[in-house]
Amino acid sequence: MQGCATQSFSGGWRMRISLARALFVQPTLLLLDEPTNHLDLMAVLWLEEYLCRWKKTLVVVSHDRDFLNTVCSEIIHLHDQKLHFYNRNFDDFESGYEQRRKEMNKKFEIHDEQVKAAKRTGIESKASKNKTKGKVDDDEPPPEAPKKLRDYSVEFHFPKPIELTPPLLQLIEVSFSYPNREDFRLSDVNVDIDMGTHVAIVGPNGAGKSTLLNLLAGDLVPMEGEVQRSQKLRIGRYSQHFVDLLKMDETSVQYLLRLHLDQEGLSKQEAVRAKLGKFGLPSHNHLTPIMKLSGGQKARVVFTSISMSKPHILPLDEPTNHLDMQSIDALADALDEFSGGVVLVSHDSRLISRVCKDEERSEIWVVENGTVSSFSKSFEEYKEELQKEIKVEVDD
Repeated sequence: MQGCATQSFSGGWRMRISLARALFVQPTLLLLDEPTNHLDLMAVLWLEEYLCRWKKTLVVVSHDRDFLNTVCSEIIHLHDQKLHFYNRNFDDFESGYEQRRKEMNKKFEIHDEQVKAAKRTGIESKASKNKTKGKVDDDEPPPEAPKKLRDYSVEFHFPKPIELTPPLLQLIEVSFSYPNREDFRLSDVNVDIDMGTHVAIVGPNGAGKSTLLNLLAGDLVPMEGEVQRSQKLRIGRYSQHFVDLLKMDETSVQYLLRLHLDQEGLSKQEAVRAKLGKFGLPSHNHLTPIMKLSGGQKARVVFTSISMSKPHILPLDEPTNHLDMQSIDALADALDEFSGGVVLVSHDSRLISRVCKDEERSEIWVVENGTVSSFSKSFEEYKEELQKEIKVEVDD
């Protein structure tokens, strides 16, 4: 593979090449912007272990909470066009910020009540009286009113699907390979998804995780074997290449109305805009051409569309790549409460832990060496086994 053109590789391999180039020169200052995107879980854990031993300066931008907690000892928070510094890891920052937010909002409320009281009684502020008496210099500016720190919140929701008779979806003795690729093949795949089943697909980059998801979603047709789907099954597919599905010259509202115009109660623009707002897309972006939206904003449009399709199964391929932490938490909550099936490919171990926390309805599928096998233990135990391997590798 090292002799192939970089453009021929998937996102995960390109990220590995970029990281290798940056780490190889042993820089004094290492700047990493979303370094875990597209990586498989083992690569993320390897990078965590490597960076924990990094002796020089590291500055990282990331939405991966576990990664930040493991790697970072200080947090710089960009808020309201200012930088605020916090010592220790991300969890400590979060609790510290919440305390600061409450204190600032209390000061704002007290100041706001004082201003309202002064207006009601017609009494001038103490500062104005002192200024009239000459107790305050004419050049002294009035004290700055405290600002309210608003809590940013996002609400993801996937509607409860109508119950279908199991099994909803099955792959029976399925095999698949790509034309002109002798180095890749999935063989003898036997998996099934039912209502309430939560599955995490794990394995190294290039092993076939996305291919398996595409076979389940019907985007690929197996060369051998059988795919059985319930006749009324609706699938809400999220691809890491979701941008290819969007029409860049349409607005978000136009896109959703075109796809979901036939659904009762969803033909009105107000209803569509309300759903976009709940998924965190600001109202001033609803009528903006999709080409001008950021990656995270485009992702919100796709999730809104998935929700409006009322799916029974959600096959999700790297759904956190463009989302901020609040949106990832909102997505985890929505998937946890979703009564349909969830099949998740993700490098975000926190998301997997939250979605696959119930051992009775959760499964771990390991894709490796052309096979798909079920891991009999929990995800946390799978992660611990990987970490043991990685520590040995980094030590060597």
